Amino acid sequence: MLRVTRRTRKAFGAMSVVAVAAAGIGVLGPVTGCVAPEVETPTYEVGLFPRVAYSGFNPNARFRVMFATSADNPQWSVSDPAIATIEPSPPPNVPGLDVRNLRFALVTTTKAGETTITMTGSGTTLTSRLVVKAYTDEQLAIGKARYENPDPDPARAPCASCHAKPDGVDHSPLKMAGFDDETILGVIREATYPESPTGQSTTSAYAPRGPLKFAEHKWKLTEPETDGILAHLRSLPLGGL
Repeated sequence: MLRVTRRTRKAFGAMSVVAVAAAGIGVLGPVTGCVAPEVETPTYEVGLFPRVAYSGFNPNARFRVMFATSADNPQWSVSDPAIATIEPSPPPNVPGLDVRNLRFALVTTTKAGETTITMTGSGTTLTSRLVVKAYTDEQLAIGKARYENPDPDPARAPCASCHAKPDGVDHSPLKMAGFDDETILGVIREATYPESPTGQSTTSAYAPRGPLKFAEHKWKLTEPETDGILAHLRSLPLGGL
């Protein structure tokens, strides 16, 4: 890990207040009737984010995640290039967040498995894990239907009814890749993050914990829909690109 100096504190001071999605994971714009703001507090920690990224693979879909670092002139690599490719990326457009002091890399998965992302820059080498889960065509179809289709049960409102709005919360892999399956399902079904964080933002070491401010974010999922909704969310196009 890099040593925190006055310079790095100044560089990361712009991240002092960031709204985090109450209904997914990530930064959000104007609050709608569906969400309430969560606040990302500054960590002033420099490094590679997220420490673990979760994604998926299906030959008929595209799964991508993004990594960010505060290091200068980063060089990126994947320890197992059969699992994923990586390339430098322009910064995403994230409402409310100044990303000028971060450098980004875009990962595209090519098969299921686990590998290591390595970033070398600013005189140090940092690594993160990439965990890629295989999803079937059926799981993707079930997740897409749950995400988009209306249902008479008010506890089964389609995710798209809020998230697909122009000002809806972005819960694409840009924001949620740093969180494991159980964390995401807990946010969907119980409106809460774990009390002990198991994941983090893709733009800092911020790790939300405990109940969401939008306490009504408790949606029903059938057993097949649990894997289906994860497959669909992890295959969404990255917000801000």
